[in-house]
Amino acid sequence: MRRLARSALAAYGIEDARLRLLQHEHNTTFRVDAGGERFVLRVTRTGVHTPATVAGEMAWLRALRTDRGLGVPEPVPARDGALTVVTGGRVCALLRWVPGRFVAAGLQPGHMRQLARLQAALHEHALGWRVPDGFVRPRTDALTAGARAACLRRVDPIPSEEDAGAALALIEEHAGPGHDDTVAAALAEIRATTAELGADPGASAVIHADLHAENVLFAGGTARAIDFDDCGWGFLAYDLAITLGELREHRRYPALRHALLDEYARHRPLAPRIDVHLDAFWHLRLLQLIMWMIESREHPAFKDTWRDWVRADLGTLARIGSPA
Repeated sequence: MRRLARSALAAYGIEDARLRLLQHEHNTTFRVDAGGERFVLRVTRTGVHTPATVAGEMAWLRALRTDRGLGVPEPVPARDGALTVVTGGRVCALLRWVPGRFVAAGLQPGHMRQLARLQAALHEHALGWRVPDGFVRPRTDALTAGARAACLRRVDPIPSEEDAGAALALIEEHAGPGHDDTVAAALAEIRATTAELGADPGASAVIHADLHAENVLFAGGTARAIDFDDCGWGFLAYDLAITLGELREHRRYPALRHALLDEYARHRPLAPRIDVHLDAFWHLRLLQLIMWMIESREHPAFKDTWRDWVRADLGTLARIGSPA
């Protein structure tokens, strides 16, 4: 991977750089120090994105910085002007380093208010953004890799019957039978929410789709978002559900939730039944995590743990979906 990374960097005119591995899971990322500057090089996992979808991500990042000056990664063009490079069969992108610090366990309501302002700005930009010709990003509410690869802006119902059937078949094959009722209940709840919000053209746009605490940096009183690899077409409430869902076990969760939603509502309207929608989208997220682990089971980073993760998330989904 280091050899591949250096090959990609050559296309950006960076021949002499210090590389430090940041992560080798879904994608592989390196910190790149060269010429007194710092970057992140992302080497996209095969079979997930194409040059067109990564170029779409880079196009939105560039627009967010140019149009709104938001704290998001700045794509670096290669020597030929392209925002992506393909080497060794992998799509690579180079981004300028985003300064700041992660807070995670130390999150306070003030941090959530900063994040809410960022999310509202991301959503406002996306709703008014004129998508460039050739822009391609997948839907964020698909369950399986096959459905994500379809890159459809709109399907009805969401998730589609085909996608749901494929997901249930994979769960039964790799986690055993007995989960049909749990999955069916979650899908019914999700489809009710997406049908309701789907009637409102202002409820969906291009979204980050993975804005949890590990993808947010704080500096100078503002929140900054990184890792737009999952961005795509989806519902704005899904973005909020991801942020809050990942914090449900946090000891300050009630205060953090109130701060995020209260501050967001100062900048953008929330849907009338936002609590119902947030629950439905969190259940969608759990299903997506289950599918991601099953479909990633052969990756070296997950081959020893994926079964435990799948069982745990199925248990959580069954528990929160049961009548009180």
